[in-house]
Amino acid sequence: MSQLDLALEVGVSSKHLSFVETGRSRPSRNLILKIAHSLKLSLRHRNGFLKAAGYASEFGEEPLNGEKMEIIRHALWRMLEKHEPYPSFVLNAAYDILMTNSGYKQMIKYLAGEYALEKYRNVYRMTFAEDGLKPHIKDWSGVEQFLLNRLWDEAAATQNIELFALYSEVARQRTSEAQIEWHVDDNLPVMNLTFEKDDIKASFFTTITTLGTPLDMTTQELRIESLFPADEDTKKLFSQNG
Repeated sequence: MSQLDLALEVGVSSKHLSFVETGRSRPSRNLILKIAHSLKLSLRHRNGFLKAAGYASEFGEEPLNGEKMEIIRHALWRMLEKHEPYPSFVLNAAYDILMTNSGYKQMIKYLAGEYALEKYRNVYRMTFAEDGLKPHIKDWSGVEQFLLNRLWDEAAATQNIELFALYSEVARQRTSEAQIEWHVDDNLPVMNLTFEKDDIKASFFTTITTLGTPLDMTTQELRIESLFPADEDTKKLFSQNG
């Protein structure tokens, strides 16, 4: 977006916007919020904009287990339960696991052990751990590259310090520095993730759901990741054990 386009969108002259950019003019609180809205910044970054200009934050951050979030927790539980017997879980912006359904708990218990969810409360840490999911993911080198690229792109886009730290941590565990030629299944319109252990194999594709019209940083950053069976064998496996 050019400076002129932004100025027209927020209703000020390009000269005034230039003065704001170079520090020659102090923007009003309202102008900062208009700029942040036009640039489609997250609520966390809008607070950062306000703080940089010397203003108080606009958006709160309620803990998920707080009283005000009860209605949100209830909605999340409903979505997790409705996805049974297939795995589903709730994440925050740092990929910490906040809530899970029984399908997810059973899958992790089988693949990584009974205490894996207690040891690894972060989905990236559990996925990259040798005693976590890593040994049971088919075509790990390609999956590893995809996950690291996604994490880096998200960290760069959001400038989230926690994501940069998480990337640095898990990238040290990467098995290959070389770029992998990723082969997708031509029979599927989405990328699938396959877990294998003993003689059991399960293939999934995932969807990510976010909450609309958030007025709070916690609410905006919540994500529900749901795993759907990518083949009939996986569907039958979970139907039998559901």
